Amino acid sequence: MLPRLSMILALALLASAAAQADALLRFIDSEGEHSEILVKGPYARMDMANGGSGGAGFMLFNAGDRSLYIVDQTNRSYMAFNERVIDAQMEAMEQMIADLRAQVQQLPAEQRAEMEAQLGLGVETGPVEVETRATGREEEIGGLRCEQKEIIVGGRVQNVACVAGPNELGLSLRDFDTLNALMERLFELSRRALDAGGPMAQAMGSSVMPPLDGVPLEVRDLRDGVSTRLAGISTDTLSPEFFRIPPNYSEQEPF
Repeated sequence: MLPRLSMILALALLASAAAQADALLRFIDSEGEHSEILVKGPYARMDMANGGSGGAGFMLFNAGDRSLYIVDQTNRSYMAFNERVIDAQMEAMEQMIADLRAQVQQLPAEQRAEMEAQLGLGVETGPVEVETRATGREEEIGGLRCEQKEIIVGGRVQNVACVAGPNELGLSLRDFDTLNALMERLFELSRRALDAGGPMAQAMGSSVMPPLDGVPLEVRDLRDGVSTRLAGISTDTLSPEFFRIPPNYSEQEPF
């Protein structure tokens, strides 16, 4: 009886450890740029190229309340990133586009047509459709198996991603769910702008990434040939400090 009880306790401890495992995913693109995504339970941290204002920074996400913050390490500040911010950005962009249209109307007909084409002002467009489509093909990247999916924007295949599940990567289901929740939240906010249509939707549609229900081992951009690949993964314990806004950072209003 005792050996069986010991086995049950050991399995319970292993299951508990797996559920609490952290994850650090390192990515590198074909131009040599490095980035990381860190996960600890319901929290995720993702590198940003510009930190919101031209410097180094990252995003912090809480899957519990789906809150998202942009942290600017250069200016030691942070701000919430939510529907209110997107709506304010859309309003500012719409006003800028209206001003541009008014200025372009003053140009001679030939120059006006050229400027409208360059700026995407000539024709009003509706919402940009974004979807994923499984190809049915599998690949092996870095010794890991992944399923190939196409990302279709406005009816055209824009990216090809090869995604893997938690078992293939050695991730806990909780960390995997947090990663998916982060991608869903980012796409949800992008979708708000895409659904508004117009030139901004056209511009955003070229870079939006829908949820893939998996971790991409590689994403190939068919427009410019740039690819991003998973370069490494660690499940070592991460400090909670990685997932907190430093206390000496000040909150900034988006506008």
